[in-house]
Parts: sequence; C-alpha cells; structure tokens
Amino acid sequence: MKKILLIGSILASTILLSGCWETSNGEKVGTIVKFAKEGMFIKTWEGELIRGGLNNGGGSFGKSFHFTVEDRSMIEKITDALETQKTLKVKYHQEWTTLWRTETSDNTFVDSIEIIK
Repeated sequence: MKKILLIGSILASTILLSGCWETSNGEKVGTIVKFAKEGMFIKTWEGELIRGGLNNGGGSFGKSFHFTVEDRSMIEKITDALETQKTLKVKYHQEWTTLWRTETSDNTFVDSIEIIK
C-alpha cells in the first residue's frame, strides 16, 4: 500500500510541476488594439486583437482575442502593426498549464504572425 502511495505521489508531483500541454491551435485575423509588457513578478508581452466586426473612426467592434508573445523577434512586428493599424494573421496555440507555469492569465501563445495589409 505504501509503495502505491509513493508511486502515486511521485506521478502526481511530476504532472503538476512538469509544465504544460498544448490543448488547441489555430489562426486568427484582425487588428492589434493593445500590446504591453505586463505582470507583477514575471513580465510577459500581452496583446489584444480585434477580430472582424465594424471598424470606423469611433473605434473597433468585434470579438477580442487575448494572447501572450514569448518570441522576442515578433515584438517589433506587432508593435509596428499596432502603430500603423495593419491587419495581422496570428497563428497560436493554447496550453493547459500546471502549477509551475503561471506567468500568464489566458494561456494563449503566439507562434507566428503575418502582416496581411
């Protein structure tokens, strides 16, 4: 019985502290409306993309998509797209995180970006 509890405890600890698992991936197209370095202890680049909807002088209307950027090479491209209001195609993946990886609240990470127009 003790052996089973020990093995179970080791297995549970390994799963909880090992990191994360990818749960989904996909692409979104839209305009960046927010991009900033955020976080209390661990700073991450967090952004918001507005997908579809009506875009006029009064603002953008549509569904927002929140994401985290880990690759520093994409930061300049995203900042430029924000400043010039260019449309982007964002390839992303979502992760189921564990206790070890908690630096972001939305668990959606950008893999690549492409400026469309």
